[in-house]
Amino acid sequence: MSRKSDALLYKMSVSLTQDGNVAIDFEGPPAAKDIEDAFDSWNPEFESTKKIVSLVEYLQDYSNRQYEDLKSFIF
Repeated sequence: MSRKSDALLYKMSVSLTQDGNVAIDFEGPPAAKDIEDAFDSWNPEFESTKKIVSLVEYLQDYSNRQYEDLKSFIF
């Protein structure tokens, strides 16, 4: 039996490399339109589609601000 994996919406890590540099690894949210299309094709009556799309839009804005803030602080 294969295990289903979760869909990653957002992930960011900031680490210090062995040579003293700061590394930012970022996996941003998928496009909100792609999420909406996927849910609508799966189940057009799914009640939480708009909430999930709103969450993805929020995460996009949040991740962009966070990345720019970190970049200006570190570099």
